[in-house]
Amino acid sequence: MIKPLEETAAERRDYVNRIRESFYSGQGEASERGTRSKLSPSEGREEEGEVGISSLGIRTVIAIVIFVIFVYCDKEQITFHNYKTQDLYTQIEWNPLPIQELAHMLEESK
Repeated sequence: MIKPLEETAAERRDYVNRIRESFYSGQGEASERGTRSKLSPSEGREEEGEVGISSLGIRTVIAIVIFVIFVYCDKEQITFHNYKTQDLYTQIEWNPLPIQELAHMLEESK
């Protein structure tokens, strides 16, 4: 006997909801269908007393610290393994892909 499409879809939906519940066990209250409310992992951690910090904030702080160190080394003429800030300037200015030359070569090939 073949199951109707609606019954198969309902079974799959229940299976997916059980799997979701296993990831968020103990979080949220049960809704009328018996599934738990959808909480993000960070919301669950806040309930447990942990503070979540975004990685964007951490990366921003790291970038600011690196920039401050660079400016300090530039002002004080400090070198690191015989590298000066001027060497870093030349590396930043160096263009490994000469776009204008590539565009000129492509125009000539047409």
